[in-house]
Amino acid sequence: MRERPAVLEQDVQDDLNSSDAGDGVLRRKISGARVSRPPIPRIEEIGEDFAKLLDDRLRRYLVTITSTIILGCEVKKLARVLEAIEVPAMLGVIEVRGAPVSALVNISNDLLYHIVDLRLGGDSEVSPVPAARSITVLDCALCASFVEVMLDAFAEALSVNLGIPGIQPMTFSKFEQHVNMARIAPENADVLVINASLDIGEAARSGEFDLIIPLSALDTFKAASSRQPKLSSKATDDLWSQRMVQAAAEAPVRMSAIIHRLHLDIAAIEAWKPGEVLPIPGSARERVELVIPGQEATPLATGRLGAMEEMKAVKLTQPPHEELRAALARVIRLG
Repeated sequence: MRERPAVLEQDVQDDLNSSDAGDGVLRRKISGARVSRPPIPRIEEIGEDFAKLLDDRLRRYLVTITSTIILGCEVKKLARVLEAIEVPAMLGVIEVRGAPVSALVNISNDLLYHIVDLRLGGDSEVSPVPAARSITVLDCALCASFVEVMLDAFAEALSVNLGIPGIQPMTFSKFEQHVNMARIAPENADVLVINASLDIGEAARSGEFDLIIPLSALDTFKAASSRQPKLSSKATDDLWSQRMVQAAAEAPVRMSAIIHRLHLDIAAIEAWKPGEVLPIPGSARERVELVIPGQEATPLATGRLGAMEEMKAVKLTQPPHEELRAALARVIRLG
């Protein structure tokens, strides 16, 4: 009679172990189950366009060059995706209009470090080693706008590929640090995972992020495509031309302001020494030439030398030459 409680205790422990094992088996079956196809076509093309559009926006957001590379574009079970996320993590919960589920953005610790550092004035020409630390409220505040830029780029990629003008971006809701607090859909839900690597700055600071979207959320975009008028085939197939036109319009151009030109012989230049005075006519400040280095023979415009906010400045007195404006317009049109 005295041994019976021990037997009962062992039976209870066996039941618990059996229950845990059953949960593990069930979780493995869920994660290894067959997945569905995405409800919208050309997922890989959408991913590539998303990368190009994201770079366009991040160059302005981070004020430096960026390069986004899509490492994978795959449908998986949500349980399998969440198990692979290390905690604490930077998980952005995304609301999808008209969908009962949410999306998720997983920002790697390396990428989080570089975004925060650059947003706080870090040098894009150096690549410090990311330091492991706790995620702070400041990190969340600085990365929220990064997620919004990402969602805006993804919405435009969908718009171009689905032929739906003006798709509204998904909405950033909040950050969580543990997968248990970021249950965006049932564990057996099929989700599209876009895994990307982002290089930032001249020193190529790098980090990865995942955009995780349930297929049921993508259904809402597919439904919208059947209700709204399609873009013309030229508009949907011409993303590259659009990007080239935008790149041409945003291309940096160095400009020099020339106050006066002197014509001297070589002997006079050889005789120069500290203290030499070079005469400049008083009228020179009224006719400052704006030129592109290497093309000094043809001024682009003229202006007057003055001051603004304790700095020297040139105020345009004549518009750029009509031939120049026509040539620039032609370059932008051709991309």
